[in-house]
Amino acid sequence: MSEFFHKSCYTSRTTGYKYRTLSTNTGEKKRRDSNTDSPLTKKFKELKGEITSRIIKEVDESQRARKSIRDKFEKIDTKINSMLDVQNTITILRKDLLASENILVDTMEKIEKIENIVGVSQSSSLQSRN
Repeated sequence: MSEFFHKSCYTSRTTGYKYRTLSTNTGEKKRRDSNTDSPLTKKFKELKGEITSRIIKEVDESQRARKSIRDKFEKIDTKINSMLDVQNTITILRKDLLASENILVDTMEKIEKIENIVGVSQSSSLQSRN
């Protein structure tokens, strides 16, 4: 049996040279897209190709949309961060303004006291002259 197998698997081209045939290497011959396919099989292959191309197209569009949305979110995030920075700066400036206002009010009160003291001394010196 093994001798028969070896003889059937090998054919000779020339004397002393043997090679394996394609049918013995692959077992059963596989056919590619041949003209012997039925119309139904061809139609299924066409539909499969169209469905695959549409799916790929939709995936590409959804990835582009996702990227666009991510870019917009990043822009909004940077705007929010800059607005928060501006808000913090305004809060600090308001605190500084309130502090300077308090200092100004204290200075005005001191000036009024000094003017009152100077005014009283000037009026008393004027009265004493009279």
